[in-house]
Amino acid sequence: MPMNTPKPDISAPEDIRRFVDAFYERVRQDDPLRYLFDEVAGLDWPSHLPRMYDFWNALVFGTGEYKGNPMQPHLNLARLAPVRPEHFQRWLRLFEATIDAHFAGEVADQTKMRARSIATVIESKLFQTGLLADSLESA
Repeated sequence: MPMNTPKPDISAPEDIRRFVDAFYERVRQDDPLRYLFDEVAGLDWPSHLPRMYDFWNALVFGTGEYKGNPMQPHLNLARLAPVRPEHFQRWLRLFEATIDAHFAGEVADQTKMRARSIATVIESKLFQTGLLADSLESA
């Protein structure tokens, strides 16, 4: 019977890069999210991914690498296409599944908690500004 090797916790910038790359690979395979990221936002992935490494390194390890306003691109996106509560649910489900596939431990759990907080804040801000589209389920 093979032994299960426990998953490591997130402990270094290389881990951030690993989960960010794996997460956005999942996003780009998810039709509703791919549409928003690739077709509406037209993300330049070679420049976007390093910003996401910096963002998550700053959140997880307290580095000062990230410079920017994470809210503004989401406001801009919501002005171009409907962003719905379901998009946040999908994003969060993919994020948590990606972390769980690669890592386990206190830092991994804190990273998922931070992602939930970020999704809640951005969704709330879009709602407050009138930019959060109605749920598909209520339409």
